Amino acid sequence: MKINIHASLLLLGPLLLGGCNRHENEKTADTPAPTPVHIVVIGSDGFSAETLRNHPGSFPHIEAMMKNGSFTLKHRSVLPSSSAANWASMLMGASPELHGYTTWGSKHPDLPPRETGSYGRFPGIFGLIRSATPNATTGYFYNWEIMDCLFDKGSETLSKQGSDTAIAKEAIRFIREKQPTLTFIAFHEPDTTGHKNGWLSPEYMKQAMAIDRYVGDIRAAVEQSPIAKTAYVIFTADHGGQAKNHGGKTMAEMEVPFVITGPDIRKNHEIRESTMMYDTAATLADLLRQKRPQVWIGRPIPGIRE
Repeated sequence: MKINIHASLLLLGPLLLGGCNRHENEKTADTPAPTPVHIVVIGSDGFSAETLRNHPGSFPHIEAMMKNGSFTLKHRSVLPSSSAANWASMLMGASPELHGYTTWGSKHPDLPPRETGSYGRFPGIFGLIRSATPNATTGYFYNWEIMDCLFDKGSETLSKQGSDTAIAKEAIRFIREKQPTLTFIAFHEPDTTGHKNGWLSPEYMKQAMAIDRYVGDIRAAVEQSPIAKTAYVIFTADHGGQAKNHGGKTMAEMEVPFVITGPDIRKNHEIRESTMMYDTAATLADLLRQKRPQVWIGRPIPGIRE
């Protein structure tokens, strides 16, 4: 009896293929879902790297983060070393040449952004999260009113403006009640006092120490919440300062701290690689397992994961 091999293979093919698909489906079904990620970013306007470098022991909460995480005191601002240009770069993963915010107080891009996202501005980390995870909970807390102009407004779950004390309390309540994917807090001190009394003056140091206490309060809220084991906490700043000003090209104005702690972050690890302001957004996207927009030039900070 002749056997039609071709016909037999045609009949067996779907069965073999179906068996392969069933195996893959079973494998997918058995694979645990990715662990949720939660990130809290604490930013302090004008908190220079010199503040920590020259006064060891004065900032117990930030220094505890350094011991329990990865850090650099050579994180560089973009130019100019001014507020709006750098907060925008931190949130948007790119430099002023691309996002268009080029001055201290830019409320709108001073030049056309290279790309405009879904929220009418250069694409930033908040819009990226909302697009990738529509149900994500995100919060944006700030003192300086121009911060309202520097992120994907409308993409956040909650945004609040207030004094440094008020936004610390609001952010802590938000973390405890909502267990958000991203909480971004932008304190206005010690910048205000630096302009009035000088960077590293006794008055400036007093305000910097107050920021350290806020850091301790916020970290305690994270550690006492359900997200304690899955949360990353970052402390950083937009620029430093010299005398009573900033915006120039000195290291005192350009170098700021970047400190990160989290479940798989290397401990007591000094980051030796070059890092820039716009690498913050790229690092957040990497931690959240999100693909970065092509127009971003920021890179995830290397070597911080165990």
